[in-house]
Amino acid sequence: MTAIKTRLKILAAAFAAAAMIFTLTGCNSEPEEEIPMKSVTMTDEYGDLITDADGNPAYTEVPLETILVTDDMGAIVTDESGNPQYEYEKLPEPEKIIHKVGFVYSGSVEGSTTNLMFEAARAQIKKSLGIDTCYIENVLVADFPEAVRLLQEAGCTIIVSCSHKFANSVDREARTLNGTTYISFGGENSSSNVTCFGGELYQTAAVTGMAAAHNTVTNKIGIIADPGEYNAYGVLDAFCLGAAEILAAQTDVRVDWAWSNNEAEIRSAVDDLITQGCDVIMSYMESDLPIRYAAGRGVKLIGNAANIPELAPDDYLTAFHFNFSTHIVDKVRSVMNDNFHPSKYAGDIASGMVRMVEFSPMSKTGTGTICSKYYNYIKSGNAKIFTGEIRNANGVVVVEKGQSLEWNNVSRINWLINTVRRTTPFTEINENPISSDFVIRGSTAAETTAESADTTEPPEDDVVIVEAQP
Repeated sequence: MTAIKTRLKILAAAFAAAAMIFTLTGCNSEPEEEIPMKSVTMTDEYGDLITDADGNPAYTEVPLETILVTDDMGAIVTDESGNPQYEYEKLPEPEKIIHKVGFVYSGSVEGSTTNLMFEAARAQIKKSLGIDTCYIENVLVADFPEAVRLLQEAGCTIIVSCSHKFANSVDREARTLNGTTYISFGGENSSSNVTCFGGELYQTAAVTGMAAAHNTVTNKIGIIADPGEYNAYGVLDAFCLGAAEILAAQTDVRVDWAWSNNEAEIRSAVDDLITQGCDVIMSYMESDLPIRYAAGRGVKLIGNAANIPELAPDDYLTAFHFNFSTHIVDKVRSVMNDNFHPSKYAGDIASGMVRMVEFSPMSKTGTGTICSKYYNYIKSGNAKIFTGEIRNANGVVVVEKGQSLEWNNVSRINWLINTVRRTTPFTEINENPISSDFVIRGSTAAETTAESADTTEPPEDDVVIVEAQP
């Protein structure tokens, strides 16, 4: 037994010694050299580029090549043993991209409503990111490719499409994969270089409808609207539903249609609504002319204009509008930081994408209190605006009792609600639409806008309540 124990001790000592030698050997061994790699495009057997599902070139990693080291005289440098020295090839420094952002407007910048908010975003890009911007206005859908080409030639690497009317054009242009990134207002398609966004403007429109109902005396509320505006039917119907929260079956809304670029149609529509006895008028136009024209004529005004207190200081009740700055600045920053990710985004009240102007001191007592409760219910998700039963103007049930429409369905609404008692089209075919002069304009106007409409961050508080004095 003693002999066995002695042998076991000898074997254990041998194993321990071997393990120590193995450990020391491992510690003294030099790690294998890590070979630097480079990315190269992949080609097939015919030398043609291989692309991925989106049509982008496919890449693979290969080791860097080695080259002989030579001195200033061109002689080969050797080590102590006389062996030639090699070093890895030096890759060229990646070219630094200088980004510039170009905006494409379907209408004019001057006297605009939604475009005013794009101008605020354009100014904020310069302020927050320090890069240049420019724009082309009055671009027809057919001329969108030409506007993009001119902006690209001017050095724009990012294009902001400022109208949902351009959505299909953006999709076609993006397929060229020419190094341009597109930020598209409206649209359904996103790809490697396109991101789409919009906003649930109908939410704030519903709150302003409640304000209209609380302030009307005649119980006749007028709307002047451009049928080509973003989600026009959804916004108008939500306004009517907001009014019905107070007026119920007595809700009487009159809608006059007019084109935003036709001043004669706008004036005729406003005159018609006032003649019908409407004492509150809501404007959903790209032009601020309806508000300016109706001011001082004995009616209260609501619009999709952030600057409505300046346009009609004695006549406005409130307004609803977009805030594009935060989203667009974030998307531009992601391109600059090379972490751009396409998406399809619709901002709501909670996100700060859609906002309201504070209630006028001239509004009827209680307007702020009543409307703010509704606003906060919507913001928290406790109030779904399009909840049935809802009938259209023909009496057909379009939303069943107990059913609620989400944004995807609201954005596709093509009917007016049954509380619209009369519609009058003033729209006529315009055979000679105003086309762009294709002049690329700079950022002076936008910088001025940003100072008066800094909308980069969502408000910390809810709607500002400004009550009239009893």
